[in-house]
Amino acid sequence: MIVLTVSSQVISDKSVEVIDFQRFKGLPDDGAVEALVKELGVVYVTALTRDGCSGCMEQKPLFRDLAERMNSDLGGLVHFANVHVSYTEDDRLESWESKRVFRHAAYPTYLVHVRSKKGVLEVYRAVYPTMEELEKQTRESLDLAKFYKDEV
Repeated sequence: MIVLTVSSQVISDKSVEVIDFQRFKGLPDDGAVEALVKELGVVYVTALTRDGCSGCMEQKPLFRDLAERMNSDLGGLVHFANVHVSYTEDDRLESWESKRVFRHAAYPTYLVHVRSKKGVLEVYRAVYPTMEELEKQTRESLDLAKFYKDEV
């Protein structure tokens, strides 16, 4: 049985797919990224956030606004997701597991991926970037996503 938790830090908006980190439990190490990045020709932008993260709370509305704007401009060419991690001072296990699976050092971390016919490719990774930089990296990845979709 999978238990989904609700947190005030989870982005709840249709422009951002909200994913509890528990969804990836039991997958192989590359399984989480494979599960996130599904289609050729789409740029996937993922925020890794956790409970108690002040930077995550600060950037939450900014990320949501970016997702709304880019989804409106680009339709199905971009996909925004928020993978949220449970965390308490007494239970840090899920946070450490997220760091192992996604190979990140801090929260919030943002990832930009595209899929190729050979698998998922990471295009960009940053801890606490400006939304302007994240938008720039996402837009620059559109051509790459198209290239890999059209690749023979």
